[in-house]
Order: sequence, then structure tokens, then C-alpha cells
Amino acid sequence: MSATAEQYFPLVVPATSLLLRLALLAGWRSLRDHRYLLWLAAGYICTAFPLAAQILMDNARLATWSVLTGALYCAGSWATAQGFALRAGGRVPVPAALIISLITLFALFCFSRLSDVLGARIVFLNLGMGLLLALALPALFGRKQPDTLFERLLRRTYLLLVAYAILRPLLAWLLAGWFTSSGLPRSGLWLWMLAFNLLLNLWLLFLLLGGLAQQLMGELRHERNHDPLTLLLNRRAFFEIANQRLQHGPANHRALLACDVDHFKQVNDTWGHAAGDNVLRQVGVLLQQMTRPGDLVARFGGEEFVLLLRCADPATAARVAERIRAGISEMHCSPAKQTISASFGVTMVATADDLESALERADLAVYQAKREGRNRVIASPSQDGTDSILPIHHCTL
Repeated sequence: MSATAEQYFPLVVPATSLLLRLALLAGWRSLRDHRYLLWLAAGYICTAFPLAAQILMDNARLATWSVLTGALYCAGSWATAQGFALRAGGRVPVPAALIISLITLFALFCFSRLSDVLGARIVFLNLGMGLLLALALPALFGRKQPDTLFERLLRRTYLLLVAYAILRPLLAWLLAGWFTSSGLPRSGLWLWMLAFNLLLNLWLLFLLLGGLAQQLMGELRHERNHDPLTLLLNRRAFFEIANQRLQHGPANHRALLACDVDHFKQVNDTWGHAAGDNVLRQVGVLLQQMTRPGDLVARFGGEEFVLLLRCADPATAARVAERIRAGISEMHCSPAKQTISASFGVTMVATADDLESALERADLAVYQAKREGRNRVIASPSQDGTDSILPIHHCTL
């Protein structure tokens, strides 16, 4: 009974690999745009079968089937490397992977069919697997990656996996002189290495799934915070971020701009809602292009946009609004290539408590601009009474 347990206990490792593969496949079925999960699942299954077969084989059969099992190991390493490279936004170079795989298989053929040398097979197979895994390193470390804890741990763990695969034969030889041992598949050191390999793969899977969960949470947060049409901040996200910045930023250095596209109903009624959506998208792009990265740009609904700018005084804020107004008036985004215009209200906002009041002041300024002929900027007095005067600008749709 003990002999049977000793023989079959190592099968836990390939069985766990198959379970990992099922977990990755389940993730891929739900997230089809994450193709790297399919490659990683293929990597686990390609290595699980030859590992299980080798556990059950004696040394003579190991030599007989070494080329086939080696091909599966190479395929699994190639798929794993491709999965990690795709996840990082790169790809494994196919010519390099083919050359490494062919050299590895040729060496396995020579040292199993022409001359049965177990140590040479161990060296070439592990070296080939390590080099195949290393093909993903340029994508993992050569591209700008998210600097989160999960991502840093994942990159370092993958580097450890590559180093372990390449150095494994040397470690085995130094510690136990495996290369001439007839009891390789049953040695205690081999079982310890299987256990380490299993733990390393489980840790990698934990980091992968943790990173994936973090990424999905980020995507959900982005969808929750952004308008789906213009990809600008929505009203809820604007208030949340603006309050944070006003609470921690310097007082009296923020300007609030309210923008309303003129005659937008006429655009929808004349050219249809698709043309109206295109107008809103292009206005959103222009607003982002004409503001700095630290400024907030939001679509509050319909044709209304709100901006929170870092700005030292009302006159500067009014000049920024005027520049944006002029940019919008030069746009040609209707089917008839006619220009559009927008009316602006500008006010300063000092604190988070003043935000709601500032929005009301900016809205009143927009309504005043509409009454006075549209396509103009009106500056509203801020809470402390400061004001800015702008010349009136006229333009018709």
C-alpha cells in the first residue's frame, strides 16, 4: 500500500495543473477579450500530460517517449510565454520559439534514440523550456506596465520561474548527482522539486487572478465614472473627484466652467441623433485637448459640460473659456459641415462647500449668455465678489 501511495502521490502535481487550466478556461469563457488566459490554460494542460506520463514510466520508457513528451513540454512553455507576453501587450517571436523548440527536440532524439544519456536529456529539456519561457521577458520588463503590487510580484515571480527552469538540472546534479541515477522519477529530491514547481505555479495563478480581479475592478470603476458616449467624467464622478481636490488643494486657485452647446435640439431634429452624438463626442475631445491633464472635464447630461480648472484668477479662467469657445466655433461636425457654437459661464470656486453654489452661478451665467445671443463667455461673480469682464462674441449656427 505504501509503495502504491509513493508511486501515485506525485500525480497530484499534474492533476493540479489540470485544475488550474480549468480555472483559466472558466475565466476566458467569461472574458473573451482576455485571450492570454486561453494561452496560459494551454500551457498548463500541455505540461500536465507529459508530467503525469513520466511519473508512471520507468527509465526505459522515458527514453522511448522523450521526444513526444519533450514536444509537449516545449509547447506548454511556449504557450505560457505567449500568454504572459500577450498580457503585457507583446508577443513571443515565433522564429526564436521554433528554433529553440527544434534544437531541444533534436537533442532529445540524439540522447534517447542514438545514445541513451539521461543527464543530457534533462539539461537540454530544461534549458529549452527555460529559454522558451524567457521569450516573454522583453514584453514583461521592456514595456511600461502598471506599477501595482500584483504586477511587480507577478513579473518577479515569472523571472524566478525562468531562472528555476534553466538552473534546475544544475541544482539536481549538485545536490544529488541525478544524471546517472536510475531512480530519478522516484528520488526524494525530485519530489521536492515537483512540490516547489507546484507551489510556484499556484502562486503565479494567485497573482494572475488577483491582477485580473484588480484590472476588472478598475474597468468597472472606469465605466461607473465615465460617460459612455464622450468618455468624459460623469456627474457623480465629477463631484467625487472635485470635492477631494478642493478639500486638499490650494484655496482660490480653481475655476469652474459650464459649457452648453447652442441649438443642440436643432442639430438632432435636422440631422438626427447620430449627428448629435457625433457633435457631443467631438466637443468632448476638444475640451480634453484644450485643458491640462490635471483638470477635470465632465459631461453632466445632454449637451451640458462642466470643467474644473487649476486657475489663479477669474481673468485667466475667462481667457481659457474664450479659447475653448473659439475652438468649438471652428468645428465642422454636422453632416452639412456647418459650424456649431457653445455658451460658457465662468466662476471661481474656493472650497468644496462652495462647489454647489459655484455650479449654480456658472449655470446662471450660461443662461445669461443664451439670452444675450449665445456663443459667448459670461463671467459670474465668485463667492467673494470678484468678477471678470469679457467682450461679447457673436456667431450664428
